[in-house]
Amino acid sequence: MSKKPDFKKYGFIPQRQPGLLLMRLRNRAGNITAADLCKVAELAERFGTGKVHVTIRQGMEIPGVKEEQFEEARQAVLAAGLLPAVCGLRIRPVVACPGTNTCPYGLVNTEALAARLDAEFVGRDLPAKTKFAVSGCANACTKPQAHDIGFRGAAEPVVDHELCVKCGACVKRCPAQAMAIDNETLAIDYDQCLACGVCVRLCPKQALKTGRVGYHIFAGGKGGRYPNDAALIATFVAEEEVIPYLEAILAVYQELADKGQRLSMVMARHGAAAIAAQVEKVAAAAE
Repeated sequence: MSKKPDFKKYGFIPQRQPGLLLMRLRNRAGNITAADLCKVAELAERFGTGKVHVTIRQGMEIPGVKEEQFEEARQAVLAAGLLPAVCGLRIRPVVACPGTNTCPYGLVNTEALAARLDAEFVGRDLPAKTKFAVSGCANACTKPQAHDIGFRGAAEPVVDHELCVKCGACVKRCPAQAMAIDNETLAIDYDQCLACGVCVRLCPKQALKTGRVGYHIFAGGKGGRYPNDAALIATFVAEEEVIPYLEAILAVYQELADKGQRLSMVMARHGAAAIAAQVEKVAAAAE
């Protein structure tokens, strides 16, 4: 009997029914054109049951593909210009919110970052499956803290005391209760601040300006049977510095992880602070 292909490497998952596969497709930042939706429908009719399931990670899967049609179906996906998903011990498709493209709360261009992550990292072999999520603000709709590596948009508020009239609007509306008027001066507790941008948007005198803008980076999160919250290991990382910093995280992970160990297990064994310090060292050496 010939050895079966590595279905998961190409985004095909064996179903519970013998001989059948789920054909998974990915997109970039959760976006797909109407034309591509029509192509997905054609694939579902040609190779599957005519149904398409939308996954919680913004992808789609077509059930009922026969194993003997695997290569034909895989080539049909590529010929249609669609993006196959990847599974197994490698970097999975990226989840992202709309960010500044459409969301009124977005602080960063999440779609641009997600596109780079997809092009440069998705499918890379690693010790275990590794999931990325990109969120445009502190609302964290894509749950970056629940992913192996998460990126959350952040904008630092800075007070222009000459313009501030101490009206207290920002104090009342701050989601983190990080602002206070102390001795008739507006003060920000940056340890408590979410860098969410709410205060800058609502200040009636434009006395709150945006300082540093970038991504807070989380590492070591996961869901599943044994969920774990990620640790915040870097703040206000500029967009152009995200990719080199991510490479440093992955280099440290590959050095320390055994096969099958998620990043959360590595961080639990060595400590989040030690991992963060090692990442900083690797990132600095690469500059």
